[in-house]
Amino acid sequence: MTRSATEAVSPETPVSAAASDRTKLWLPLLRRLTASSDTWLVWKNVESALEGIGDVDAAAARSDWPVIETEFRRWAAEQGVAPVVVCRHIPGGLNLIAVPRGSATFLEMGVKAQRMWRGATIFELDDLLPMVVVDARGFRRLRPGAEGLFKLLLNGTRRDGGPNETGLRAKRVRELLAADPEGARQAAGALGSARRPALRGARRAAAGGWDRPAMLAVEGWAFLQAVRHPSVSLARIRFRLRGRATCPVVEAILGEGRRIPPDRDGWLQLLARNHQVFSD
Repeated sequence: MTRSATEAVSPETPVSAAASDRTKLWLPLLRRLTASSDTWLVWKNVESALEGIGDVDAAAARSDWPVIETEFRRWAAEQGVAPVVVCRHIPGGLNLIAVPRGSATFLEMGVKAQRMWRGATIFELDDLLPMVVVDARGFRRLRPGAEGLFKLLLNGTRRDGGPNETGLRAKRVRELLAADPEGARQAAGALGSARRPALRGARRAAAGGWDRPAMLAVEGWAFLQAVRHPSVSLARIRFRLRGRATCPVVEAILGEGRRIPPDRDGWLQLLARNHQVFSD
């Protein structure tokens, strides 16, 4: 992707005068990846990584994953946060973690070329590229309303079509949708025949309410997609049953809050049995 006129600077999040240590740590990498990969972008939750201990949720073409891995390793060496562990156990994703000595938590970037929800594909990379903006801090990201629409499904909707109020609040879903209705409209277009009910649900959520029939219609669409592509659903089920038990990285990401065990060196030796571990 070459940068186009549609990549306006995002006004959503101004540069904070009280930037955290992790903001200073992450920003060089986010800017470097924006420059080195034409398809790389952050698609959600960047503030939780910059201001806390969250991960960087990125998307990029699979052909760019080797470049992203190389740049992540270079960044980790320069910032003194090596070693880097490369994990490919989560289906359809690349997870890169840096394990700095003296830190309670590791630094993680997850990269995907598509995102699944309830066994259905809710976006592929080509769906995201027209919705890219350039953050005022110098990196490529998804526009706010599009991020809000996808998080409405991933974090804000229960299987019965009702609202997950905890997820809606924690992920600022309503605020993102209200700030950028056009972005939400664009993102809904990635959902095929579920576009209209998803957009109705997004508009109601942005106004502070909830449209359960609309979100049940989106749930029904996802169920039909999963039935039509059973191999994808079976792979996800197998991963959920065995992934955490067989991969210490996955367990640390999903179940342990990205915490580095007290025996850091022993943990790294364990990871090296079925992961690539780079010390510099």
